[in-house]
Amino acid sequence: MTTPFVRLALPTLALVFLLAPADARAEYRYLCTSIPSACTYTGPHTPGLKADVCYGRTTGIRLKGTAPCPSGSWPYFVEAGEVVDPVTNAVVAYIPLDDACDQPGICVDGPPPGGAQEYPMCCIDDTCYSGSSCGGTLWWCNDGVCNADGTITCFDKDPN
Repeated sequence: MTTPFVRLALPTLALVFLLAPADARAEYRYLCTSIPSACTYTGPHTPGLKADVCYGRTTGIRLKGTAPCPSGSWPYFVEAGEVVDPVTNAVVAYIPLDDACDQPGICVDGPPPGGAQEYPMCCIDDTCYSGSSCGGTLWWCNDGVCNADGTITCFDKDPN
């Protein structure tokens, strides 16, 4: 026979575990998912920030700290990013994209021509366009060239 304490303690303990966040990331929405325009697309090797931030259109992104966000800004969580001004706690948040050259058929083998640049690109099959909206898959191109027809040719300088 169980005591009244055990009958009350077990459900209370279970409720605490259900309501408690698993970690800090569970407390706020992801900034880059909620407001993609606030974040910068980058390649797969980006610094991880894993921090709560405050975001407002006029204030930008700042580390949150323990106080509530200032008026006109709201709390979010940033997975990838970095503090760019330690005095103001200004943050740049990143959306890391997979390397296009890790996918067969997207990149051209060989060294990139002079003037090649990094691009976020949107690909439909093996045709890629600069930017992040074409209805296809987003990739990161480390060495790309923008063609006259608006497409991007991505070069794999280290083909396997």
